[in-house]
Amino acid sequence: MYGVVVPTYNEADNIKVLIKEIRERVKDVVVIVVDDNSGDNTAEIAKQMGAVVFVRTNERGLGSALRFGLRKAVEMGLSHIATMDADLSHDPSFLPSMFNASLNTDLVIGSRYIQGGKIENWPLKRKIISKGANLITRILLRSPVQDNTSGYRVYSAKAVEVVSSCQNAGGYEFQICAIYKVLRNNLRIVEVPIIFRDREKGNSKLDNGKMLRWLSYVMKLSLGLTS
Repeated sequence: MYGVVVPTYNEADNIKVLIKEIRERVKDVVVIVVDDNSGDNTAEIAKQMGAVVFVRTNERGLGSALRFGLRKAVEMGLSHIATMDADLSHDPSFLPSMFNASLNTDLVIGSRYIQGGKIENWPLKRKIISKGANLITRILLRSPVQDNTSGYRVYSAKAVEVVSSCQNAGGYEFQICAIYKVLRNNLRIVEVPIIFRDREKGNSKLDNGKMLRWLSYVMKLSLGLTS
């Protein structure tokens, strides 16, 4: 059975539409929302839409939310678990092809940087940052993956077990750690093209501080100084 993990923080403008579109694309899917105690009723809206909702009050961060959600999904007996952003930048129309690809691999990456993939409505600065982050990852961690920073993914239960060791990856760096762990454990990764569209409502959670922490983490990971 399929599951979709969606970390949220103040995504009331988007979560209702997202859950509806996920269910239209994938039948019998379990939507798991991991909410960091939003003040805009995100969790309540998700519950009304029939999602399984976990509200965290003592922990924050994308990486820990993904670890938590993935672990809960496996505990629920789900064999293939997607992760995606709540802001509608990850189009649910790609879920069927990603889940289909996941039947023969351990980690599917919704990729913006392979043939057929692209980014829409991003400013030049964001494009440069994303391209630079992927180049750094490929060089320092010897990753063959073209889109290492994409958060639109499908994990097998085996991959979830492996990436649960990314305990020091609290934010966006979780995406890098997950690929690193999957590759080091000789699990298979496949990239599927997606079209990424910048969010229309709400504010981006990415800032300069998070980018610096991400860079520091990748450098330490490459030197074996963190996990």
